[in-house]
Amino acid sequence: MKKLTIVLTVLAVLGLTMSVALAGSIRVESDAKYSVNLKCSGSSKTIEIRSGTTTVTFHSSSKSCDIVGGGVKWPVGKLEDGGKWKIKSGTAKKN
Repeated sequence: MKKLTIVLTVLAVLGLTMSVALAGSIRVESDAKYSVNLKCSGSSKTIEIRSGTTTVTFHSSSKSCDIVGGGVKWPVGKLEDGGKWKIKSGTAKKN
């Protein structure tokens, strides 16, 4: 019984650690440098998108973040892990 309790406790701690440590990333082709304000799992973050093609990583326990501002017009309200985007003249399109 004691071993079972220890194993379950370790698994619970690992599960919590893994849910906190999730990250999402998007691939972006951009014509200029932009900043985007995100709300990820209750925390505010600003990501910088450089000119050219880049991968942007954001940390969130749900693998997505709400877009709350910045210099880009998005056709969606949140960025999802694995998304591919093209930004031209401040407007984002799915790539």
